[in-house]
Amino acid sequence: MKKKFSTLQQLTKTEQRNIKGGGRCDGYTGPIVVTCEQYFALPPQYQMCVLVSVDCFPR
Repeated sequence: MKKKFSTLQQLTKTEQRNIKGGGRCDGYTGPIVVTCEQYFALPPQYQMCVLVSVDCFPR
């Protein structure tokens, strides 16, 4: 027996193609892979938008 998945209005294929994902990194335009120095120079809101070595965080 099928259940109705949603009571919300369904999007057309054209509308689905036009969806732009939004996120916390939308405003970040810098490099993705950074050095430790570059990482710590970034504002905190963009630090999660980059890849950095685990060696940047000593125990």
